[in-house]
Amino acid sequence: MSSRIGEFDLISRVAQGGMATLYLASRPGSDEPVAIKVVHPHLSADWEAMRWFVDEALISIRIRHPNVVRVDELGEQDGLYYLAMEYVHGVSLAALMASLGKRARKLSPELAAYIALSTAEGLHAAHETRGEGGELLGVVHRDISPQNILIGHGGEVKLVDFGIAKAEGRAERSKQGEVRGKYRYMAPEQIRGQDQDRRVDVFALGIVLWEMLTGKRLYANVADHDLVAAVSAPVIERPSEHREGLPPALDGVVMVTTTPDAEARIATAAEVGEALRPLVTPGASAELGALVTELFGGSLLASARALPDAMQPLVGADALQTAVDAELARRAETRRVRSSVPPAKPPSRYGGIALLVFVLVLLLGTTMAAVLLLGD
Repeated sequence: MSSRIGEFDLISRVAQGGMATLYLASRPGSDEPVAIKVVHPHLSADWEAMRWFVDEALISIRIRHPNVVRVDELGEQDGLYYLAMEYVHGVSLAALMASLGKRARKLSPELAAYIALSTAEGLHAAHETRGEGGELLGVVHRDISPQNILIGHGGEVKLVDFGIAKAEGRAERSKQGEVRGKYRYMAPEQIRGQDQDRRVDVFALGIVLWEMLTGKRLYANVADHDLVAAVSAPVIERPSEHREGLPPALDGVVMVTTTPDAEARIATAAEVGEALRPLVTPGASAELGALVTELFGGSLLASARALPDAMQPLVGADALQTAVDAELARRAETRRVRSSVPPAKPPSRYGGIALLVFVLVLLLGTTMAAVLLLGD
């Protein structure tokens, strides 16, 4: 493939999936990095696959919100279709949670609330997307999951991938009985193939919040062949039953977003955001960025430094270098303090014997005093 597509210079490959390859690119004259999603050549001739891709572009281009990855352009070159979108130098929420799990750690309740709040605000913007005539398009993402929530090294949170979104004017091309999306995050009405509105996204966000708070997967103990039945009639416990010390309000948000009855469920992502906002502490974004740097700073910095010199500032390499250096200094200081504290000496055997003798003498003296008093 050429190192240029459309007006974009392709710098490096970021990832590859079943439908497309993602590249980091630059646009001449711009100081902003760009992600280019290029459909695999063998799919470019697949009419159904291309309709999904084009529909994704037409939906995504209309959504403008700081918590949604911005899509700027749909293009075609030599039979290859591509999307130009905002580039996020960071990790997915799924990767962040997996890294914490390997270290037997969990997100703090405050950071979990911040991530869920940011996602809810981006999701509400998507739900409220309107067409040329101002009509509500009825966008439903249908694939809210930790894999589709990106976190930049500066602590920004971005919702991505409207590839299977539902919207007015977008044809339903699923085969009879086919359900698109990740079963583990589906609302009951979604897995049953019933009518779906924005409340299925609210439900999925509630599950993501449950998993962030507990550090567990909701259906971890459910076998694959039992998963459809479990998701169709979910029994979801309060997060506080799995983790002590959680604010009761977070329990409440999870339970009102994940009720199986859509009519009883909280209706909009905006309402979810309002419920979460008082639980988010100032500086949460910086704290989240510091956590990403702590866990992934080395690999993110290496990938940034591997880029051409002109591209490194575009992905924030210098700021990342400063953050990584600060994290390394913090770790070194922690090790120094620990090594400077002398270990506690175990009590001497003779010291223990002396203490026992003292206690016996004290008890004997108390007993003799009591005898004398009684004798009087």
